[in-house]
Amino acid sequence: MFDGAYHKWLLTDEELAHIAEMLNVDSSAITNEGNIMNRERAACKSCGKFSGLDDLVHNALARGIHTPEFMVHVLQNGPRNQSPGHEIQCSRCGEMFDGTFFWRIHGWL
Repeated sequence: MFDGAYHKWLLTDEELAHIAEMLNVDSSAITNEGNIMNRERAACKSCGKFSGLDDLVHNALARGIHTPEFMVHVLQNGPRNQSPGHEIQCSRCGEMFDGTFFWRIHGWL
């Protein structure tokens, strides 16, 4: 789903701590402040958690798509390519968020 506008997702303290825990790094290793996405954050239909960068990291790890080292590099330096659309699962309860999510190239803060 793309409504023609991009939306800032600023990294919350909770997301930052969750990402650092999943990647087994200190939170200071994650230097990006957020990203620019194709849509507003979505609320999980099951637990109410808003979609975030922590969900994207969780999904990549759970599906074996990227290594933790690769994700730390991206979180420090930004992505090299445009994002394909992602269907993401809530990292808190496992419910699928509706629709697809992608970030804009050069869309990391």
